[in-house]
Amino acid sequence: MQQYDVNWNKLDLAVERASLQVGGQVTVKAKALSPLSRFAFELHPNLVISSLTVNGVETTVQRVGGEAIAEMTDALPKDAKFTVIITYAGTAPSGASAAIGNGFNTGVAQPWGSQVTWSLSEPFAAYEWFPVKQLLSDKADSVDVWITTDVTNKVGSNGLLQRVTPMPNQKHRYEWKSRYPIAYYLISVAVSDYQEYSFLVNLTGISQPVLVQNFVYNHPNLLNTFKFQIDQTGPLLQTFSELYGTYPFYQEKYGHSMAPIGGGMEHQTMTTQSSFNFTLTAHELAHQWWGDEVTCEDWSHIWLNEGFASYSEYIALQKLIPSDAKNWLNTAHQSALSVPQGAVFVKDSTNVSRIFSSALSYRKGAFVLHMLRRAVKQDAVFFQILKEYRQTYKYQVADTRDFQRVVEKVTGLSFQTFFDQWVYGEGYPQFDISWAQQGKDVVLSNKQTGSSTATPFFKTSVEYLVKTDQVDTLVTFEQTAPVATYQLKVRGNIQAIVVDPDQWLLDKVTSSKQDPELLKQLSTTLVVHPNPTADKLYITGDATIFEEAAVVDMLGRTLMLVKFNQGFVEVGGLRAGSYLLRLKQGNTYSYVRFVKL
Repeated sequence: MQQYDVNWNKLDLAVERASLQVGGQVTVKAKALSPLSRFAFELHPNLVISSLTVNGVETTVQRVGGEAIAEMTDALPKDAKFTVIITYAGTAPSGASAAIGNGFNTGVAQPWGSQVTWSLSEPFAAYEWFPVKQLLSDKADSVDVWITTDVTNKVGSNGLLQRVTPMPNQKHRYEWKSRYPIAYYLISVAVSDYQEYSFLVNLTGISQPVLVQNFVYNHPNLLNTFKFQIDQTGPLLQTFSELYGTYPFYQEKYGHSMAPIGGGMEHQTMTTQSSFNFTLTAHELAHQWWGDEVTCEDWSHIWLNEGFASYSEYIALQKLIPSDAKNWLNTAHQSALSVPQGAVFVKDSTNVSRIFSSALSYRKGAFVLHMLRRAVKQDAVFFQILKEYRQTYKYQVADTRDFQRVVEKVTGLSFQTFFDQWVYGEGYPQFDISWAQQGKDVVLSNKQTGSSTATPFFKTSVEYLVKTDQVDTLVTFEQTAPVATYQLKVRGNIQAIVVDPDQWLLDKVTSSKQDPELLKQLSTTLVVHPNPTADKLYITGDATIFEEAAVVDMLGRTLMLVKFNQGFVEVGGLRAGSYLLRLKQGNTYSYVRFVKL
């Protein structure tokens, strides 16, 4: 199958709303990538091929299980264009091999009583209902989906509805066409006696409004139940278009076809969805950017689809329902922690349940983006990364290292360690926190272990909120070793130390306690003066015991390295505000706070 490139797929099939019978003709226009004497594809053995032609010449087909090979009468040279027409029919299987159910399904939606037949091909189940090349790397340049069905039915599919053509025997044919590149698993059909509820949404930067076309169950109470949530598609389209760039398929449409699948499936331009709530609708819409326009190169990198769509739920809540955002983050955090041995990267990309692990591919994948957002410091930079990633791989496929390269291009920094430990590594850091206080001086120790022995240590910055009876202090320390000790000064008596108070980090605190023994690690006190200062910060005390010194901001970002040989630090170039002088002695860090006027 890697020897040819699919240019166009046309499905001309007969489907009814209460049957697994499927059949008709599938046309594939393609180009040979090398000299080609055989045409290979996949089709489930339940589906019987009655005819196959290559450039109009009928040929024999050899089939072993779901694999099929047609021998060509005349071999084609490299770059030759050719057309294959396959006629077939049969009953789709019920092996539950797709991400949700089968590749082709029929059922009754309760409590609405609507009978529906629908497809859900992800990840390897498209062959259960039509002849297909199931390789993510080869997107068809365009697709036509023609479905002949009873006149009482409507059919949802990809792209724009060109026409509904009357057919004999009380049938009609829905003729859909999409001119955008599309991955095989995103081609879809949904058939029922739907009612249509559609509206237009204006997006900044394009002259024509986008059609939001919804085929929903034909029940008198359906719209009373779901209309408000369906209408949220409009603000979500506007929000994501603002943050990620204009909706990828705005020249066609977006919409939904309802089916009883127990969730949603991001079929390109027309999601299949069982019901409507804010985060589900946001998730499936976000997939139009992350999964549909830019598709993971193989299923091992599914987090680039699912993690991005999951984090888009949080982004949408932040923008539109901020009161619910914190709860989403709490839930996602607990879900990601529930698999302490797991990696975001999928080692066994044939294992469907592992590909679609809620804890790993969805929630931990979302937290990778959340932590990246923190690591790049500014939201403007984070969303610039997403836009650049989208633009670079528009209508193509990408893997994790491709995304990493975009991050590094935009930031100018290396993120090798970040992706190695958070995507390819396993588990998460566990923190054993201890502290001691003597007057204004505090010694804080963090003993880190990995939840999985496969990744025993995570190099990361950690925020600590030191709560006292006078004033709370938020500090950020970089942990570069499994055991790290820090010194800082506070006002008042410590009431508690909260690790990662704003949940920017996928971590677990196993213990937090006082330990007076830590006071033995208090190093020689340095005095800095004048404090506040306008230009020079003089240092009195024994600075020779420290291996490294730097000025950092209150987020832990290094601003300048410090040399003590002249007895002062030149800080005149800093903006007015509070800073920390960070001093390193072995695995112990001391922090002296000063104010720049």
